[in-house]
Amino acid sequence: MTSFEWQVPLIVIVIIVALLYLTGRTKREADIRPAEPTSGPELIERLQQTLGIAVVVESIESASPNEPVEQGDAVTIRASFIFGSHAREVTVTGESEAKAWEALANAAIAWRNSDYQHIRIWGSGG
Repeated sequence: MTSFEWQVPLIVIVIIVALLYLTGRTKREADIRPAEPTSGPELIERLQQTLGIAVVVESIESASPNEPVEQGDAVTIRASFIFGSHAREVTVTGESEAKAWEALANAAIAWRNSDYQHIRIWGSGG
């Protein structure tokens, strides 16, 4: 039985190294933060993941319908928020496209937090 005495410390060392490796890896992954969203669609995508809802953008329209969206034009975004069986159509307007995306994000946050019907409640409820 003395021939296995060297294997026990080796196994303990391997376990310690594995634990240190896994602990260091999870810390590195936690330290890496995703870049801040640089556009409206990136912001909405991040909100969808964070809030657990779907945001379906139906249209982006400028104040002048026959012209393409230009910097400084008022912009209207029509979208739908979906969470499970609950859905709501929204229309937001901003002084610029960036402001309209920001208004859509704020509307999504407000809608998600506004009503007990689309917030999961644990238990039978009655």
